[in-house]
Amino acid sequence: MQFPTGCLAHLPEHGTWKAVSVGRDLANATWRISNGQLQYLVKQYAHDAAFGRVTGDTVMLDRALAASGIAPDVIWSDTEQGVCVFRWIDATTIADEFDPIKRADLLGRTLARIHLETPSGARWSLRERVEEYCKTLEKYHPKAAQQARDDCASYDDLFQRWEQGPHVFCHHDLNAEHVFLLEQPQVIDWEYAGYGHPAFDLASTLVINDLYDDEIDTLLDSYSQFSEHRIERDELRDWVRLVALVNRIWFSVQDAIAHAQENSQNAREPHHEQAQTGY
Repeated sequence: MQFPTGCLAHLPEHGTWKAVSVGRDLANATWRISNGQLQYLVKQYAHDAAFGRVTGDTVMLDRALAASGIAPDVIWSDTEQGVCVFRWIDATTIADEFDPIKRADLLGRTLARIHLETPSGARWSLRERVEEYCKTLEKYHPKAAQQARDDCASYDDLFQRWEQGPHVFCHHDLNAEHVFLLEQPQVIDWEYAGYGHPAFDLASTLVINDLYDDEIDTLLDSYSQFSEHRIERDELRDWVRLVALVNRIWFSVQDAIAHAQENSQNAREPHHEQAQTGY
């Protein structure tokens, strides 16, 4: 994915901007841009349909969350191109906290804060989202897609529990590096956010951050202090299983698209045959 140079014309300041990649996968790419004095973060979303997203929805969600103060300010955005320019955040993150118990406490508090948000236009079904993953996977590996659907069928009870709720606004990808410790913490990377079961979001957070037993207890205790929902430790085991299933299918989709792109690129490159000499 190439840097969207068109966004530079819409910045409030002019100058010569240098772009440095600070994150990239198939779903999005991120750059830090600087003119020597000012810095911004530029993000472009990609393959929206393949990952069950509607083009432009994530950009509009970024705007809404910035307006609420829980996400960085949006300087400029383009819904059709899926591009957002954010104000650069110069602050430490939860990941910079040395004490793992303190990190777990901050993650619990942050999740409780996120679950209080009520943005519009972010509602989707986990079952339908995963089915979109399977449809994408089917284009490349039909057998793998069928196996993924069979696996989902065996988790039907958990998908039903997710649908039944309770439903709160969830991040679904809360890495400790995504939370900046300002006076009011700000969170980034909302492309998988939406209304869902709070236990699923908690399970996703402990998996992503690889929390240990005492850290999990701290996460749950901290979350319960600041949330109207109480999630028991035993309840999380099933949700961790569902998170693992969804993650496995998501990575299968990403690998399939990456291999297809690599094969397509190789097919476009000219092949030079070596001359053979016969005796």
